[in-house]
Amino acid sequence: MQMQISERVHLVGSGILGLEWTDALDCHIFLLDGGDELALIDVGAGMGIDTILGNVQAAGFDPARIAHVILTHAHGDHAGGAAAMVSRLQSPAVHLSAVAAPWLREGDEDAISLAPAKRAGIYPADYRFEPCEVDHELEEGNRITVGDLSLDVFYTPGHSDGHVSLLLEHAGTRTLFAGDVVFYGGTILLQNIYDCRLDAQISSLRKLRSLEIDTLLPGHQSFSIGAGQSHIEKANEWLDRGLVPPQMTTGL
Repeated sequence: MQMQISERVHLVGSGILGLEWTDALDCHIFLLDGGDELALIDVGAGMGIDTILGNVQAAGFDPARIAHVILTHAHGDHAGGAAAMVSRLQSPAVHLSAVAAPWLREGDEDAISLAPAKRAGIYPADYRFEPCEVDHELEEGNRITVGDLSLDVFYTPGHSDGHVSLLLEHAGTRTLFAGDVVFYGGTILLQNIYDCRLDAQISSLRKLRSLEIDTLLPGHQSFSIGAGQSHIEKANEWLDRGLVPPQMTTGL
């Protein structure tokens, strides 16, 4: 099962906080069609790899053409499947922020606050954050080329350190792959972990306010095809009033 969101973007994975196609712990996983190259944006927790790759094939693509694995941040539901995914592909380049890259290389479970998530019952006790090499360390202002497409990198911490968002401009449409920095309705997700910081979250939302995007593709729940900027604006309007935007309801 897959969903074509636009000419070049397909949804190929989604867990319990989305469409429940793949493993329950998976975030939304997007396939970017760059013509002679493909990219995955986030890969999920790692238990749904077979289903995700089956969905890539259902969309009409050969997984062997996936040349890039691009991760918005290092939390298990977004990056925990990186090692398993890379092992199934033809040596794709892995992209992650310079801040978070050492955590993935070392499989650093403390750095991604996996233990508190296990105690909260979000991850099973035997879940492991498998180490994976990172080929490209992302910084603000970088551009990632995927075939005939390009993604501009915005450093957007707050939900977690090392978080990035990715802007795609194609055929007159501006699409933001937002990870977990902002969700449909202008909600956010602050957690009781060491690197979740309100000051950084506010700075990130202020940065995104001027993007004038059309499509907002967050890491969970609903997305907006034609009014994406309005959801970023809703979050900023809460900030304008001296308040914190509402929390995304996780349902967990």
